[in-house]
Amino acid sequence: MRYSLLVMFLGFLSNLGQAQQAPGSPYTYFGVGDINNKGLSQQLITGGTGIANRSGYTINNLNPASYSAIGYPYSFLSEFGLSLSFAQRDDGDDSGFQLGLDFPYLAMAFKTGDRSGASFGLRQYSNVEYFIFGRDDFNGIPGTYNILYEGSGGLNEAYFGYGRNISSRLSVGAHFSYIFGSINNNQQINSFDRNFNLQIEDQNYLNTVKLDLGFQYMIPMNRSNLTIGATYDLKSDLSSSRELFITETAPGTSISVDSIALETIDSDEYLLPHAFGIGFNLNHRDKIQINMDFKTHLWSESSLSGDDYELRDSRRLSLGFEKLPNYKNETYFSRVSYGFGFFGEQSYLLLDGEGLDNAGFTAGLSLPLGSSGVFRIIGERASRGNGLTEFFSESYTKLTLSLTFIDFWFRKRKYN
Repeated sequence: MRYSLLVMFLGFLSNLGQAQQAPGSPYTYFGVGDINNKGLSQQLITGGTGIANRSGYTINNLNPASYSAIGYPYSFLSEFGLSLSFAQRDDGDDSGFQLGLDFPYLAMAFKTGDRSGASFGLRQYSNVEYFIFGRDDFNGIPGTYNILYEGSGGLNEAYFGYGRNISSRLSVGAHFSYIFGSINNNQQINSFDRNFNLQIEDQNYLNTVKLDLGFQYMIPMNRSNLTIGATYDLKSDLSSSRELFITETAPGTSISVDSIALETIDSDEYLLPHAFGIGFNLNHRDKIQINMDFKTHLWSESSLSGDDYELRDSRRLSLGFEKLPNYKNETYFSRVSYGFGFFGEQSYLLLDGEGLDNAGFTAGLSLPLGSSGVFRIIGERASRGNGLTEFFSESYTKLTLSLTFIDFWFRKRKYN
């Protein structure tokens, strides 16, 4: 089993950057695309909350201080997810639909001592997937041209996190991450009236290292526990390089007439900004818990901007409820858990002075698979762009399936 997991991990690493993000959106044309919120299956169930959540039965990558809680009822966890999304878009005159399939993350967490734990994994940091057709002029050349804009790629994050209990109430932790990936922005321009056909391939390669810090403080209450959590993501420079290919093709074909391949150009360094988060978790007798999180990224400090957009600080407020599993009870249904959550988000994008906002709700169910794992089903429904006057609105429904393996690494094998 341990060798099959290693093969799965390496396969995920090789395919992560090529996975189709779900759902694709024309809004991913701007910046570095859609920024994915941290959080694995249990955090997705409760609206993406978990900054103050401490649990031994699930991996929580929202706050590295939570890794010190691993130890009851398990000492080693591994998890991967699969997402299927359905998106609908409406620009007032027309509407469209899109399906997407995605492998958003793979993570492992384990106990490293009586007072500490660690985790490492891979996840999609941002997604770019758009397909836009328009008629416009081209670089000031007179006439109207058919222009097809097509984009793909995104950024990935490989991380290692460590958390430790400083006292019976206080835990601290840190994430060390390497963010990397490529964003491809292509254009096909043609005009049959002028026998003008051009293809532009613009490939941008980005990478950086970053550090995130977190703490959690537990306050015992009458028959309940209140935990306060906070996180701080340090800013980092996002280094980039660029390859530009320009190809002239024969009218009505893809046959190359002439091409120009520019050598790799070191672009300006961009800034991934500071981020601050605070969360509250109220756990009542290990039966139910309520989470509330707030997080902001100071994107207005970044130089990632263009002619069509500006950046502003992003903000996200989320609230979640969960019925907790009872692992001290032997019956199956006592070990089943479920939850739901709500979130509202101010995106980092300003389009012609108007902000792109997002709001939605989630719900999910965790089903134990004997003593070997947990299977989770999470649904999410959200919409954005409803208040924009010059752009379109879109809504999406996402179904995420996740599988968590439990303690298989240390389980004794039986041999005949």
